[in-house]
Order: sequence, then C-alpha cells, then structure tokens
Amino acid sequence: MPSLPPSPALSDRLTRRKIPQPFASRNIGKMPAWLASILFHVTVLATIAAVWKTRSGGTGAESGGPVGVAVVYETNSGSEYYLSDAASGAEASAQSAISSLPSEASVGSSQATLLADLLPSGTGAGSETIAAAGSLGLGDGGAELGGNSKLPKAKTTVFGIEGEGTRFLYVFDRSDSMNGYNALQTAKAELLSSLESLGPAHQFQIIFYNESPMPYGGLSERGPQLQRGDEASKANAQRFVRSIAAVGGTQHVDALRMALNMAPDVIFFLTDADFPRLSETEIENIHTRASRINATIHTIQFGSGPERNSGDWIRRLAVGTAGQYRYVDVTELQRKARTCPSTLNLDCGDLSPLSCR
Repeated sequence: MPSLPPSPALSDRLTRRKIPQPFASRNIGKMPAWLASILFHVTVLATIAAVWKTRSGGTGAESGGPVGVAVVYETNSGSEYYLSDAASGAEASAQSAISSLPSEASVGSSQATLLADLLPSGTGAGSETIAAAGSLGLGDGGAELGGNSKLPKAKTTVFGIEGEGTRFLYVFDRSDSMNGYNALQTAKAELLSSLESLGPAHQFQIIFYNESPMPYGGLSERGPQLQRGDEASKANAQRFVRSIAAVGGTQHVDALRMALNMAPDVIFFLTDADFPRLSETEIENIHTRASRINATIHTIQFGSGPERNSGDWIRRLAVGTAGQYRYVDVTELQRKARTCPSTLNLDCGDLSPLSCR
C-alpha cells in the first residue's frame, strides 16, 4: 500500500523544529577545562567505588570460604608481598614469607656500613662488641645477657662499694662542677685503682660524660666496645683517663643508656649533680633495662659538706637494681689528701689511690 505524504501542518512542524544537539558537541567548547577534569575524575571515582562495594562482602559475607594470608615488608627495591589463597596453605605460606625476610645481621650490616662514614673508629681491636648496630650504643637491643658465666669473676671497689662480675662499666660525670674541690682528679684516682683489680679474662669500659657521653676508645660503627682487662688495655685506659677535663653541663641519661647497652654485670655511676633530676619514667626505663641483662648499678654522689638527702633519685637508681649508694663529701677527701699527701698529689696530677681515707 503506497504511503501517504505528510499533511502540510505536520510537514511544517518537522521543518521548523530544531533537533537538540548532543551535550558534548554543544557545550564542550564552552566548558572550562578544570570543570571538565573534575567531572571526569568524580565519574571515575564513583565507578571504582561501586565496583569495590559489589566485591567486598564485609562481615555479611558467606562464612566457611578460603582464608588467605598476606605478608608484606619493605626492601631496598620497594615493597614485596607474599600471599596464600587458601586456608590449607596459609601457615606454610606465612612461614615461607617469614623465613625469606632479611636477617637482623644483614640489616645491622647495612646500618653499620652507612654509619662507618659518620663515626670515628674505636681502638678496641679484638674486643667483643655488644652494642646494637647503628644505635651509637644508646638503643634498647643488641645486648647479650650478662657476662660469660664460665669466666672467673673479679671483685673491685669504687669508694668502698664492691662490685662482682666479669664486665664492668664506669660512668663518671665530667661536667664543669667536677672542677670544684678537685673532685674529678679524686674520681680518676679511684677509677684507675679499681681497674687494677681486673685481669685479662675480664672486660671494662669507661664513659665520661657531660652533655654527651665520651667512651674510652671512641665510637665505632656499632657503638662503644668493651675492652679486655689486659695490661696494654689498662695502660691505654690510664692515658685516656688522664686526658679528661671537666667542662660543660650535665645530661645523665644517654651515658647510662650507652652503658646498659653493653650488657655489663656492674655499673659504677658517679656524679656530683643532683640536677637535672631523672624523671620517674627515665628511672623506670633504666631499671627495666638493667633487669633485662641482670646488671647492678652502684651509685656514688659527690657533694660539699654533710649529706642533705638531696640525692634521692641517685639513691633510688641503685636500690632499684640491688645496688649500693654512697655519698662522698669531697671537702673531707680534700682534707685527707692534705693530711696524707703521699696518697694523692692533686697539684701534680698523681693518680695513685686514696689509701689513707
């Protein structure tokens, strides 16, 4: 059947009506670039969110399905992942991932290599290093528990306090206030007298400190090193002790942390500074570290005149590790030195022990 031509009215309406153009072709040239970018990214993000929502079951997902284990760690080349896709392989996959992680030794080695260019080398060739790699001797880890139980223990004293063990740390204040009453010279004499009680089977380290710690032998890439108690080491230690001068302020904590990180049996801690006081948190932290390695801290406080119970935190530092505390009146020591000049010639710097106290 032949089609009929449209009526004149309909034909006129079709001719006059303007067919709307698509949005893109009509407006894209007029839309600012930044607005087009925003619309595009919003659309993409909305699409991703919708897809993600459909894939994640949450706590409402069907139970009893396979469980995967993923392990990720950072390496020099970026992040590496280990994934098991079934419960039956989860334990084996996790164990495989853990076994392939970089070892502590390799991590320490890379840290040591980095620090080697930044720190002066120590003199303790052949000495056993206890401090953690890269910690400068101030970290929590790396210390072995106590000394060698098979070695004969030594007994040595500092200002009448006796310590027993195979590893000994001397942490002595060298701040400017130690110049008064020749306190530093007196402390040096006592320290070197104590060292004479040690033999080649024993180990020691000396840390003088003011605002920062200064260990005997300097700092190696893995922190300060314990030294053997042989005659050569003790002779070098004597030269080191004689070279120390009292100068600067006082910061106790870093020196104590450095000492504890070498896992000594005994620490002799000497200071004339009641201030700055250690906080309760700092004292608890030191006690925790000492307990971890079975270390005993003996404390000696220098003061001028009779004891005024000002060294409360210094006493508690010792008591909390089953150590002893002693207050030393430096004015009395100076009087005894004048009475018995052959024992300590302070003017000449003779560091012979104070045998007539």
